[in-house]
Amino acid sequence: MENKPDNKPKLSVIIDGKVYMLAGGSSEAYMQKIASYVDNKIRELKEMPNFNKLSPDYRNILLSLNLAEELFKVQDEKDVSAKEYQEKEEEIYRLKQELVEKDMRIDTANRLVIEYKTKVNEMQKRIIELETKHELS
Repeated sequence: MENKPDNKPKLSVIIDGKVYMLAGGSSEAYMQKIASYVDNKIRELKEMPNFNKLSPDYRNILLSLNLAEELFKVQDEKDVSAKEYQEKEEEIYRLKQELVEKDMRIDTANRLVIEYKTKVNEMQKRIIELETKHELS
């Protein structure tokens, strides 16, 4: 079986002072952005007192927990936003329904106005006819 060349973008990045070769389905710019984010997060943790005194495993767990916490916060914010979006969509639907109902009432009222104007005109004509007949008699 023949090995096919890997067409995934490859990129050298520096994380915590070490060079790593990354390959993935994402663009080089995106992979660099992710690597820079992790590097910055490690720098933040290193500013904590006694961080460097921790074992490498404990530092890695602390980094993982910090990244997971950020992920969960973003997911919670996304859930809240999705719920707010759904509520706004429902409100828009309700308002559209109200608008349609009011438009229908306006149309009905306009038809009644036209109908009543026609009846008034007919009655005025009838009054004129009756007045004319009465004057002639």
